[in-house]
Amino acid sequence: MADGIEVRVKGKGSVKDGVATRDAAQLAHCDLCGADADMVASSGAPDASTFGCKSCLRSRLEALTLGAWMLRDPGEGLPWGKVSG
Repeated sequence: MADGIEVRVKGKGSVKDGVATRDAAQLAHCDLCGADADMVASSGAPDASTFGCKSCLRSRLEALTLGAWMLRDPGEGLPWGKVSG
């Protein structure tokens, strides 16, 4: 897991910088959509306290991919790399 990123798992605890802390009272609240979730992750920024759920983080990753696709140069490949099949 990347340094500085904290993962909170509801009812289980948290992991930060490779150190797991068990806590049955751990909550997992998404600051992006406002919902309680099964798990959330922080941005990893030193002063960040914002946590996002899987759905919100996935939406942002998809937006990054789409943005790279829409702004690609002529002849440039796919933003996500080669698709094998």
